[in-house]
Amino acid sequence: MRRILLLTLFAWGLLLSGCKDDGTRKTYPVTGTLTINGKPAEAGVLVYLHPQYPEQDRYPIHPKGETDANGAFQITTYRSNDGAPEGDYLITIDFPQRVGMSPHFSGDLFNGAFANKESNKSRPEFQLKVEKKPNTLTLNLTLTPEQVAAFEAAKKKAQEKQGGMFNLSGQ
Repeated sequence: MRRILLLTLFAWGLLLSGCKDDGTRKTYPVTGTLTINGKPAEAGVLVYLHPQYPEQDRYPIHPKGETDANGAFQITTYRSNDGAPEGDYLITIDFPQRVGMSPHFSGDLFNGAFANKESNKSRPEFQLKVEKKPNTLTLNLTLTPEQVAAFEAAKKKAQEKQGGMFNLSGQ
């Protein structure tokens, strides 16, 4: 009887100790807003957080968020809107074009202007330190007149491919 009790306690101990380390890090809420030339970003702009610390996790992390129609977003790492682990991050942003009515994407309506990690490293607005508390991020992108023209042309081309069914401009 004593042996069964000890084996049962040992088994429970193994089970509980296995539950403690699922290979994930504690996350903290990260919410934000994205504006482009002073206006809220359209729905579908992707905001990526790239860790700037040595990752020793069992599962590498890839925190990201997607803007809604008001330019608001929440970062997800493991589970929907759970935030990101504590640490320093580099931010990249792109606006993928939807291919037809499929869930697949192609290209970047910003033409890579905010998606380059190397060029973003020197820009303080693309740096984020996630702390052990709720974190808020405000991103204000500025497109040059040339970038605006290229952006509008890419949106128009994408709309034509969609036959007018998928309106990227939100109008």
